[in-house]
Amino acid sequence: MTITTHQRNITTYRELTASMQTGPEDRRHGVAASGSSSPQAFPVEAARCATFPTPMEWVPDRERRVVPDTMAALCRRCPDRQSCLLWALAGQEQGYWAGTTTNDREIMRQLDQDGVDTADWLQDLARRELTDGALHPPGEGSYFWYRRRGCRCGECKTANAQARAQERARAKGAGPVTTLLWG
Repeated sequence: MTITTHQRNITTYRELTASMQTGPEDRRHGVAASGSSSPQAFPVEAARCATFPTPMEWVPDRERRVVPDTMAALCRRCPDRQSCLLWALAGQEQGYWAGTTTNDREIMRQLDQDGVDTADWLQDLARRELTDGALHPPGEGSYFWYRRRGCRCGECKTANAQARAQERARAKGAGPVTTLLWG
């Protein structure tokens, strides 16, 4: 399977998740990956993200403050979510892991918390902050609400930033911008 992202091609899922092949305790002590034969190896094949039919960008170029809805739902239903979270916390991984962002995991380290309940609480807080003070129902923020109605919630700010980036790209003759800006 080949996964194509904005700037890189990854030939296999195993290559994408190569850092998952040692146990979290081994990683803390600097032991190198030894393949899937490690007795404490992260069970990549058992995780829901390994078998999901549509490739997703788990380590984006620009990470959003809130985990995208499809990824968050997938992680919430995964039986290996706690193991995945512990893995990401131990290895200081980048990207979306166990329904958390890199920033969420940094906060969890500072709070000395490693449970999925804390992870869910941080994501709920981030989602509320995105819609805090919104003049529209959650999920309906747009460039229109930002420019015409004066809404300055996180959703509308993100929509405005995307529209402005597209305007700048058109002015430079580069065509439309398709990347999602940080939210």
